[in-house]
Amino acid sequence: MAMLNTSTSSDTRVWRHPNSLPAETVREGTAMSRLLEWCEGQEATDLHARAGKPLTVRVHGRLARVPPDLFAPPTDEGLCQMLRETFSPSTCVRIERQRELDLSFYHGALRYRANFSKQMGRQSFSFRTVPQQRLRLKDLGLPESLLSLVDEPRGLVLATGPTGQGKSTTLRALIQEINQTRAMRIISIEDPVEYVFTDELSQFEQREVGIDTASFADGIRNAVRQDPDVIFVGEIRDRESIFAAMQAAETGHLVLTTLHADSVAQAIARIREHTPVAEQEGMSALLARNTNAIICQRLLPNVQGTRTPCLEVMRRNRGAQEAIANNQLELLSGIIETAVNEGMHTFDQYLTELLAAGVVTQQTALEYAVNRHRLEMALRGFASAPPILRRDEDR
Repeated sequence: MAMLNTSTSSDTRVWRHPNSLPAETVREGTAMSRLLEWCEGQEATDLHARAGKPLTVRVHGRLARVPPDLFAPPTDEGLCQMLRETFSPSTCVRIERQRELDLSFYHGALRYRANFSKQMGRQSFSFRTVPQQRLRLKDLGLPESLLSLVDEPRGLVLATGPTGQGKSTTLRALIQEINQTRAMRIISIEDPVEYVFTDELSQFEQREVGIDTASFADGIRNAVRQDPDVIFVGEIRDRESIFAAMQAAETGHLVLTTLHADSVAQAIARIREHTPVAEQEGMSALLARNTNAIICQRLLPNVQGTRTPCLEVMRRNRGAQEAIANNQLELLSGIIETAVNEGMHTFDQYLTELLAAGVVTQQTALEYAVNRHRLEMALRGFASAPPILRRDEDR
């Protein structure tokens, strides 16, 4: 049985990216390196470790245990020793002393996002791979028509959905398109910095919360003073960051960010929930004026055994603006559904077309449908809708 080597080592290096972004790197030959090599061979996107429990990975959205005959479940001391072998002394002190800690590191050319936490007083961690190749929309299975979302010089583009559904990856693909086609100054505020951009036509400044700025809100407020054309915010998660992002959009910047929400309407509602009651009417007006688009995304199992994005897209039009301004969020789904010719569509409309194109199975479509009964009617020929997944050159 290949056991994890938990011997300590002082030969831990800090690697410097060509863009001068400092980051930890995992040294070859260590227990962590062998484990990550195995995970990468399995095409795992996530690795989870808990003291005294089997290691687990997520492959194409499915959770699986790492065979214990390959890597035995680590003890608490063994897990801590493996981390000491892997990371610099200063980072290990932070991991041991703090209850939770986010950071990023490299294993070879692959970058990882890491979260360290405690479970019943014992160490645990979760690692997630961050794609470093220059992914564009077509590489992700996304329609090229999404490019028009960043045509506006100002406003808010919001990507929503559950954790791990590719929200940030979609926005980074849009930013990469800007980078390759336009000369713009792009400032990102992330926790931690994940994808490291290389300047092409655009110029990047990437700032990490906790290292380069105190918070998302502080980072956004200062970015506005640094002559940005585009501001990318890893996540708006509280009142201060939401308001700062909205103010940046209001003052003439294009702001791309993410939020945890399951639908377009829920995204608007969640932003209002973070706003004091006396200010919610003003926030609704601010959202109505400045929200260019909201993308709600989930990754669904496809027929090839991997995952495919399924999107709900709302773009700003008069109906959407009025519904948001008046807090009539129950109207948004109908507005989106009837505005296919304006580049909008509901989750189920997109899902139906993925099914018709043979990308997903009928079982998958029925399992993930928002309105299963209506989808069943469509499958029986009792309901229809105009096509939305036309070839991009026909749009």
